[in-house]
Amino acid sequence: MEVGDKDGLFLTPEDHRFIEALGLHFENRGGFPRIGGRMLGLLMLAPKPLALGSIAELLKVSPASVSTNIRHFHEKGLVQEIGLPGDRRHYYVFSDGAWDHHFEEAIKGVTECVQIMRTRLASLGLENVCQQRFSSTIEFFEFFLGMVMTARDRWRDRCSPPQATTTPEPSRSIS
Repeated sequence: MEVGDKDGLFLTPEDHRFIEALGLHFENRGGFPRIGGRMLGLLMLAPKPLALGSIAELLKVSPASVSTNIRHFHEKGLVQEIGLPGDRRHYYVFSDGAWDHHFEEAIKGVTECVQIMRTRLASLGLENVCQQRFSSTIEFFEFFLGMVMTARDRWRDRCSPPQATTTPEPSRSIS
């Protein structure tokens, strides 16, 4: 982004292409409305927090649409709401912990699905033809859950700052 006249922000043609591409991606692959993907793209590019009105104006969309989508992203941990001293408006930034939160939501969802399957499997009875289907589904989700948990742990290791190693000073004897 370059300096401009709206809240000090000006979107370049390259910024617009990125925002639109992300909007289409999230609409086609992520199950989000296009405006949601566009908002995430804008917040990823923004060098400072943005108010809802600024987001709406920069993207040329309705403030109501921005408000609806920002609530959804806030609940999903993708954006953070912050306040600025002396200003009553709410501002938003792309969350630094967005991807870690995404892992946690995936783990929670898969764990809940496995529990639902296990509960129903327990009541099917041994002779039910669905038993194998439920068992293989549970096996798949448990395998998938392990993969997601491993990926989350690897992500956290990769993102955590290196631990400072200190070498103790040699003890000195007083002579």
